[in-house]
Amino acid sequence: MSDPVTVAVVIGYFVLTFAIGVYAVKRVKTAEHYFGASKLFGAFVTSIAAFASIMSGFGFVGGPGLVYALGATSLWITLAAPVGFGLGWFIIGKRVRLIAETRTIATLPDLAAARFKSDAVRGLLAVGLVLGVIAYLGTQVMAGGYVVSGLLGVNLETAIIIIFGITMVYTAVAGMAASILTDFFQGLIMVVAAIGVLIFALTMTGGTEGLFMTIGQKDPTLIDPLGRGTWVLVLMWFFVFALGGLGQPHLATKFYALKSHRDLKWGALISGGSYMLSSLLWIFVGYAALWLVIGGQIPALQRPDQAAIAFLGQLPTWMSALVYAGLLAAIMSTASGFIAIGTAAIVRDLPMAFGKELDISKQMWWGRVVTVLLSVFAVVLGYYGKYLVAILGALGWGYFASATLPLLAVGLNWKRATREGAIASLSVALLLNIGFLFYEKILGMKLPYAMPSYGVSIIVALLVMIVVSLFTKGAAEEDLDPDIRAAIEA
Repeated sequence: MSDPVTVAVVIGYFVLTFAIGVYAVKRVKTAEHYFGASKLFGAFVTSIAAFASIMSGFGFVGGPGLVYALGATSLWITLAAPVGFGLGWFIIGKRVRLIAETRTIATLPDLAAARFKSDAVRGLLAVGLVLGVIAYLGTQVMAGGYVVSGLLGVNLETAIIIIFGITMVYTAVAGMAASILTDFFQGLIMVVAAIGVLIFALTMTGGTEGLFMTIGQKDPTLIDPLGRGTWVLVLMWFFVFALGGLGQPHLATKFYALKSHRDLKWGALISGGSYMLSSLLWIFVGYAALWLVIGGQIPALQRPDQAAIAFLGQLPTWMSALVYAGLLAAIMSTASGFIAIGTAAIVRDLPMAFGKELDISKQMWWGRVVTVLLSVFAVVLGYYGKYLVAILGALGWGYFASATLPLLAVGLNWKRATREGAIASLSVALLLNIGFLFYEKILGMKLPYAMPSYGVSIIVALLVMIVVSLFTKGAAEEDLDPDIRAAIEA
């Protein structure tokens, strides 16, 4: 078992998170509150929650691993993402909030159906969201289980039940409202942990001069802006994470939670700034692990993802416990948001796509039931799926970005975007991502110049949306509803 300090911090974190999540039920009065937390929170809470949902466990473990393996290459991801927050809040957030002022909407398929006057668009997007959510949740199961198992000294199965049981219960009780309040708390923990890591990393290595000179003397490419990657890769990463974040549902759905569209002006600064602070952990943990290996203080790592754990082993116990709490926060904040999004797609959006709508009380009742079922399914898939989960995880990000980015960035800013363009773009995004999945994961082949396939999917889906819209007319120009037109023109 881990030391008593770490155990106490982790247990305290779980207790507080659970209490905050259950407390959120007091805010839930309607189905829109449950599925979208509509107009429940101010700019500060919503903005921190938005950042926390994007900075998942990948940022706390995968990010330092990429720095350890590639050097500065991955900084084109973490330094580009705050640009996406700014673009998201002003390009998409404003229009989402204006439409939400006149329509009863709580989900992205609600928004898509209102913009494109199409149940087909609603249904296709809902199916895609469910598939992506299951994939993302499945990938979080084993990661969260291993972390909790190591921290509390329990077996893997017990650890998975603890972390996903807590997340499932408070999300079932209060839906998206619970997700946002707990994300807010978890986001604060991440920022504090990141700042603490920066201080300890610079103190340990003798400041930035000592850190980067030591690494640069051993391998200059690790501190070069390009790192060990290619220009095609870093430019594609910048494009994908500066713009691709606009299409991530766990960010876009947060705009519903704002009490007023006037809160948007602060959101970009707060969420983007918080992400930048948390990126300090991504950057300096990876480089500090390299410094430790080069200096001979620890042996070379067998896997890059061990960089975070190797660095934490050098910290005081209380500080490493705080960072571990930040890691758990990153995992749970993403998981709760996806559970709420997936539940809404199943209970609210898919039935409405087929012309059926449950009574409000039944929506919330079935929402709680589906939350439990979806969480259990994700746990089973994550625990037993192994290779299947890895494959679905690769599909999740690519589909989210390539499917929803055209609908939001193009559809909410261009009156000429049509229903037919949206349907074609959604269909092409799904086919491309499945095709690239087979090409890369099954056949084991790669695109030239280390080009990420999801970047290609995003570009093609955007082009399809634009080109098809130029030759069709559905739900565009004069066919737009007055409130939708006003939102696009604002």
